Amino acid sequence: MKQVDKNKFSFSDQVLGEELIFLLTALNISKAGLTITDCSQPDDPIVYCNKAFENLTGYSREEIIGHNCRFLQGNDDNRQEREVIKNTLHAGEECTIEIRNYKKNGSLFWNELHLKPIKDDLGKLLYYVGVQNDITRQKLADQQLRIERLKVEKQVLGHTYNFIENNNLLNTFLETVNESILILSRDLKILKVNTSFLKTFHIAEDEVLNQYLFEIDHCRWDLMNLRSLLDQHHVNDSILEDVVTRVGKKMLKVKISQIFLEKELNIILAIEDITELKEIDRRKDDFLNVASHELKTPLTTIMACIQLTQRMIPKEADDKLKDTLTKAKEHIDKLEHLISDLLDVSKIKTGKIELSKGAFNLDAMVFHVADQLRKAHSNYTINISGYASNYYVGDKQRLEQVVLHLLKNSIKYTPSGGNINIHLSRLSDFIKVSITDYGLGVDYQHQKKIFENFFRVDEVQKQYPGIGIGLYISDQIVKNHGGTLWVESAAGEGATFSFTLPLKFKNDDKENTDL
Repeated sequence: MKQVDKNKFSFSDQVLGEELIFLLTALNISKAGLTITDCSQPDDPIVYCNKAFENLTGYSREEIIGHNCRFLQGNDDNRQEREVIKNTLHAGEECTIEIRNYKKNGSLFWNELHLKPIKDDLGKLLYYVGVQNDITRQKLADQQLRIERLKVEKQVLGHTYNFIENNNLLNTFLETVNESILILSRDLKILKVNTSFLKTFHIAEDEVLNQYLFEIDHCRWDLMNLRSLLDQHHVNDSILEDVVTRVGKKMLKVKISQIFLEKELNIILAIEDITELKEIDRRKDDFLNVASHELKTPLTTIMACIQLTQRMIPKEADDKLKDTLTKAKEHIDKLEHLISDLLDVSKIKTGKIELSKGAFNLDAMVFHVADQLRKAHSNYTINISGYASNYYVGDKQRLEQVVLHLLKNSIKYTPSGGNINIHLSRLSDFIKVSITDYGLGVDYQHQKKIFENFFRVDEVQKQYPGIGIGLYISDQIVKNHGGTLWVESAAGEGATFSFTLPLKFKNDDKENTDL
């Protein structure tokens, strides 16, 4: 049998069995999507995927490794299917199941999933191999699927099937919403538009109705980017939300879905002109950049004066004076950290944030940060388990900033006396750091938005003030290392923030390996 280089996969320190080697050799060239999950790690993370799985889902390998396979299920219920998968994994058995999954662009596809356990000679479960096939086309032959898809569309668009079917109500809806709305046939002929669309693009109704979308006068508005967007996301099979694109001089936020109109399945585009909002956002960034720089210099001077005063006051001075100076220094420290974060945001926006890469012990860095916070928050229990890497090439200071922020977040949203668990792991040619708390949790609808600049959940903001930049900065730092940061949570049930880092940077000659 042809041998496969173990280091190419490096699932764990366990020896690869003959059966696994055979499967990898055979299935790596398969057109079917292939994943392998490591059952020895918490939450069964994916440690291997083939190119076909990347093509199937739209996610890159960097975005896949370290996740549990359920990340493809989005917010879909799939209760019965999930229960079957859960029971199969628990029993260490083999099964085949059809389940609704979602690609990176948000489009639904039906996945025929075959799960096969890999065990050692003693029967201990080591890995699960998952083989995925897109069977959406077969499912589309069944009219019942259209009803199921319509339920998903109804959630995205916030309207009921009967509402869309009623033409009078549809017209009322089109003229009520602020977005520009187009309803297209499957071959992209314009069937309906609303007044907002006509005003936004300065075009008359008789110039667009019954015209093909890309035959409209391009001199007045450039549609090529929009066409590229539709082609890219295969609009006839997709549900797509909040994609920002440029059409001419306008910045547009586009939603794409499907509706039944006169018993025909058609395409609906909801377009919001965010050009002015983007300009306001740019001006805000400029202001924060200037303000942060202007504040930094006098703040440094104030800090120096306080430190000098602390050294100059006599030992017999009043304790109240000493406490006042200490508190003033602590608050200036907080303000300096805030200004530093704002400057980081500015650097990220302008692409000027740079990494100072060097070799360091990543595990030791995590232990050091955890130890710092244990001392500062002795009423919390911070546990660390696992192993990732004692030799990693990256920006130690920046990655320390990420771990520090994630841990501070966990402490902030966890009741006093709570537990926080850190798990370090090595998954194929990636390392993974996971931080779990049992605090407020994050509702599914906010789980992507919390990594946006200045985003704060309204209910949380009232109880826990902040400006919402820490997760944004952390996400960008991890991305600049070629990794991925994400959260798994449910409101009121705590949260697990995880990030993966490749052991070898793209365009790097030097690979991260253990000493």
